[in-house]
Amino acid sequence: MEKQDLTHLETKIKELRTSLTSLAEGKGFEEFISIIHKPGFTSVAEHSLLRGVVDSMLEQAKALLGLKHVLFSGAAKVELNPQPLPPRGRQAGGASD
Repeated sequence: MEKQDLTHLETKIKELRTSLTSLAEGKGFEEFISIIHKPGFTSVAEHSLLRGVVDSMLEQAKALLGLKHVLFSGAAKVELNPQPLPPRGRQAGGASD
């Protein structure tokens, strides 16, 4: 893999980590939980919509955890196969002695 490809991949991995960390920050969720307990928060229809969004987000989060496991597990199984060295005694572009 070319150095620029590795740099680009590393940048994307760091961006993914930042996005997932931001997504999981607890403050917003705690505030949301306190809001849903207020009297008259929502109608039956709005509850249905919110429940659907939360259920969907939960399923997507579980899928992302599964993908993370597959990514890390697969990467750990990669064996580095260095290119074989040329036989000793040969010079570049010339015949052997």
